[in-house]
Order: sequence, then structure tokens, then C-alpha cells
Amino acid sequence: MRPKISVCIISKNEELRIADCIKSVLGWADEIIVVDDESTDRTTEIAESLGAKVLRRKMDIEGRHRNWAYAQARNDWVFSVDCDERPTDELKSEIKSVIAATDCACFDMPFRNYIGDYWIRWGGWYPSPKVKLFHKSRFKYEEVDIHPRIFVEGECGHLKGDVIH
Repeated sequence: MRPKISVCIISKNEELRIADCIKSVLGWADEIIVVDDESTDRTTEIAESLGAKVLRRKMDIEGRHRNWAYAQARNDWVFSVDCDERPTDELKSEIKSVIAATDCACFDMPFRNYIGDYWIRWGGWYPSPKVKLFHKSRFKYEEVDIHPRIFVEGECGHLKGDVIH
């Protein structure tokens, strides 16, 4: 039996981006959760219309908020995506195969950053890896206001597929 994946998305007033974000993992993820920070636009309505489970929670401390969001996932493997991020098909395929047979607690992946249509490839902007996939019982954010560190019980693996950002 293959491991299932929950996608967690943190949002606040993201009505212009939330649909494309959800559609990028729809049919691939076993569960899509949007944890919304009291949006005043149509973010939650759009997310719900696409089948995402929407939970409303005021963000206090970023690390605490993210830990709470990931704890809501019903699956052990969590892929964390921000509203302006899209996993490539290559990355999604790689994730499915790697979590089926790994001892790693988390995985980082390269970020392909864009400004408009221009890929910022040089100057340290690529591959600029970030940890976005983790086993939720072996991963935690530091509970601080901004730029929380991660704490991992075990090894962190590396994926080749990109996140478009």
C-alpha cells in the first residue's frame, strides 16, 4: 500500500492565487487542507469549491501556526505549499515514488524562482532548496514569529524535481 500525502496550504487573502495552487495538486494529493488566516476576500469560498478542506485560524506565531496546520493532516506525509508555489509534474512523480521506500524524515527540493516570466537562475537563486515534504511525526517548526527553524528527527533527503515560485 502506497503512503498517502496531505497537502497543507497556509492562506490569507489569496483569492487570485488559491485556485491555481489547489489545481496544481488536485488529483495527486490524497487530502488538501487550507488553513486560512481570516481572509476577507473569496479565498475560502474558492478553496471549498475545489474540494479543499478549509480550516480557519488566526495566525499568531508562524511556527506555531504551521505546526498546528500540519497536525490537522490525516496522513503521515505532508507536502507544504504556499499559494504562490506549484510543484512540477516531475516533482510530484518523484515524491510518490520516494516516500514509498524511505527512511528519511523530510526532503528538500529545488525552487525555481521567477520574477514575472523571467527565471532567476543565477546569483544563488537556483536551486535554492527548501524543505517542503516531511513525515509529520518527525518534523516540527520552531515556534517563533518569523523565519522559524525546523527540527527533524532523522535524515533529510534531496529531491530533483522543482517547485515553481
